[in-house]
Amino acid sequence: MSGQDAQLFDLGYRSYDGVREQPARAILTLAVFTMKRVLGLGRGARHKVLPAITLGIAFLPAFISVAVASIVDSIRPDELISYGDYMFIIGSALALFAALVAPEALCPDRRTGMLGLYLAGPLDRNRYLLAKAIGVVAVMLLITVGPLLFMLAAFVLAGFGPSLGDTPKLLLQILAAGITTALLYASLAMAASSFTTRRAAAAVGVVLALSVPVSVVRTAIESTGAPNALDLFSLPFVAADLAYRIFGEVPDDQEPVTRLATWVVAGGLCVAIAAGFLVCWFRYRRIEGFR
Repeated sequence: MSGQDAQLFDLGYRSYDGVREQPARAILTLAVFTMKRVLGLGRGARHKVLPAITLGIAFLPAFISVAVASIVDSIRPDELISYGDYMFIIGSALALFAALVAPEALCPDRRTGMLGLYLAGPLDRNRYLLAKAIGVVAVMLLITVGPLLFMLAAFVLAGFGPSLGDTPKLLLQILAAGITTALLYASLAMAASSFTTRRAAAAVGVVLALSVPVSVVRTAIESTGAPNALDLFSLPFVAADLAYRIFGEVPDDQEPVTRLATWVVAGGLCVAIAAGFLVCWFRYRRIEGFR
C-alpha cells in the first residue's frame, strides 16, 4: 500500500454515555444466568437431561397423590401423602441435584478462566458468590417448594385442602420448610464445588458429605451409646426432621435426631448451612481469579 492510499479514521476512545446500572444489577444478571445454566436452558439437549430427571423425581409423587385424590372417591384426606412426608421423599431429588447439577454453577468458571472476567467487571468475590448462591438456591426452591405448592393448590381444588383460614399458615410452613432445606443442600453443593474445578469430583464430595456422616454417627450412637446430639451430622435426616416439626407432624421412623429438642435441631441445621457457605467463601478468598 502506497502512502497515497493510506486513510486515517477517527478511532479514538470515547467514554461510555449509556445507562450506568448499579452493581446489584450485575448480581441479578449473573444469578439469572446461573439459574438458566444449571437448568440447561439455552444449551444442548444433553445438558437438560439431569435437571429434567431431578425435577421429574421431585414432582412425580405430587402428581401421583393428586391423581389418586381425583380418581378415588372414598379416599380420606389423612390417607393422602402429608407435606412432611413429601419433604422426606424428595430428599433423593435434592441429593441428585446437589451432587450432579449444582456444581455446574461454580466449577466451569474456574476451569475456563471465566472467574477472572467476572471479577474484572463490577463484581467482586462477595458479589459473585452472592449471585451464584441466589441462582442455586432459587433452582433448589423449585424442588422443595414447587411440588408442595402444586399439591396444595390441587388439594384445595379437589376439596382436600385446608380451610381458607388455615391456608396462610400452611403457606408459611411450606416456605419455611422449603427454604431451610434448599439452603442446606445449596450450601453443601457450593462448599464441595469450591475445592475442585471438576464437576465429577464435586459430586463425589457432596455424596460423601451426605452419606458418610450418617453411617458413622448412627453406628456410634447405636454401638457405643454416644449422645443423640451427634446425629446432627446426619444432615439429610436433620432437614427432614425439621420439616416434620414445621408441619406439626411426627415421622413414622424414630431416629436419634427425633429425640432432640426442636431448637437444637433448628440450630444444628443453621450451623450446617452457615458452615457450608463460609467454607465456600474462605476458599474463594484464596483462589486466584486471573490466569
